Amino acid sequence: MALFRLWVLLLCTVGLVGAFSIRWFLRRRQSFWSRHGIPAAANPHLLYGNVAGIATKQHTSTILQRLYREFRERQLPAGGFNLFFSPVLLVIDRGLIERVLVKDFAQFQDRGLYACEKVNPLSSGQLFSVSGERWHRMRQQLGPAFGSGNVRTMFTTAARIAQTLTKYVTAQGGRRDLDWTDLMARYTTDVIGSCAFGIDCHTIRDPRTEFRAMGYRAFRCSLRRMWKLRFGYAFRRVANVLRLCVNEPPVERFFLQLCRSTVLHRECYQRVRRDFLQLLLEMRASGQLDMTQVAGQCYSFFIAGFETSASLMSFSLFELAKNRSVQEKLRNAIGAALEETDGQLSYDVVMSLDTDYAIDAFGTIPRGTLLAVPVHAIHHDPEYYPQPDEFNPDRFAKGTPTNGAPFIPFGLGPRHCIGATFGQMLVKVGLLALVRSFRFTLDTDRTPECVRFKPRSLVLVPSTGMYLNVERV
Repeated sequence: MALFRLWVLLLCTVGLVGAFSIRWFLRRRQSFWSRHGIPAAANPHLLYGNVAGIATKQHTSTILQRLYREFRERQLPAGGFNLFFSPVLLVIDRGLIERVLVKDFAQFQDRGLYACEKVNPLSSGQLFSVSGERWHRMRQQLGPAFGSGNVRTMFTTAARIAQTLTKYVTAQGGRRDLDWTDLMARYTTDVIGSCAFGIDCHTIRDPRTEFRAMGYRAFRCSLRRMWKLRFGYAFRRVANVLRLCVNEPPVERFFLQLCRSTVLHRECYQRVRRDFLQLLLEMRASGQLDMTQVAGQCYSFFIAGFETSASLMSFSLFELAKNRSVQEKLRNAIGAALEETDGQLSYDVVMSLDTDYAIDAFGTIPRGTLLAVPVHAIHHDPEYYPQPDEFNPDRFAKGTPTNGAPFIPFGLGPRHCIGATFGQMLVKVGLLALVRSFRFTLDTDRTPECVRFKPRSLVLVPSTGMYLNVERV
């Protein structure tokens, strides 16, 4: 009995010491900003910090917009907040943003994303995750693959799939239950799947394909995954020892095997196809990449592009559906441009169309501190963009004064989006094909005019889906 009591006492003591240690750690993390003399958001929760409700009740961009406005009202160029137990500096002054992303890039070049190479080889080897000299070398290697010349060679694929899209929409006969957020993701999946992996995915016609399912799983944002990412960032060495898996291994195995089988087919039959994969294979032949790295870059290309481009396209159609005069103006501009090519799409015509409607003051920032640039909040700041929630494409028209308003959809500096040119081509081809063929109006019974974002999403997605009324032009 005495031994049993001793064990109970020992366990209770260990439990109390552990509980106090955890509480001490969390309190110290939440006092990070005051200890370093940096202004911060007030009253952080012991566990959730300043982001209570993130991914459950509110989207990340909504929370960052709230913090952005708070710091703007306090006339701060930047302010600290706590992402759960991780301190993050929110940079809001445009001059400071340019300094961090461009001038002082050498001190802020890493993205802070975590992936364990042993369990997530595809994710850990992509541009998003790598850092330091490895990132610099990889960026130089991959830069030419995303140049305008190579994007031009992939234009034919995008135009062909855009034609498939218009045929599919025509065949639906104006059905009202068509979710355009999902349909745009299927279009971008088909284009990027073809350009990155060299296969015809056919997800526009059949959304139940394995490729579409795996793409959805790769981009799925669960609370468990978010906690893993945060833990991996905050405790990278511990996460590596534990072999923390942040992405589903079956998903990575699927894309790795898909890439290997495609490469084997091309090598056996000596097939050459001018796409992104072929460019990577040429780099592999010269010894710059191995097979896993080739698959990793294809995987990165797909993951980075299909959901973000789909979001841009669906919200563009949403705004055009609400603003019929702007939609007609765009349709007339498309018609006038295509008169010179007898109605045929060409790379030059598509890319020429103007359809882009869519830290000294704080002393020393501790090494390893994560910085965030709230792009959505900046683009909706009335000081930069009067009436920011109004759809006004003329504010981006050539010759219109911008008063130095920051516009950074693809980022700034050396780490800006490497696929920006391809992304713009992909979106413009799809929108042009749709707007020239159909008129869109908003289905107000299903889609409210004021959109709420789905909390558990890595990109901006309407929480109720997006439903439009469609008729042939």
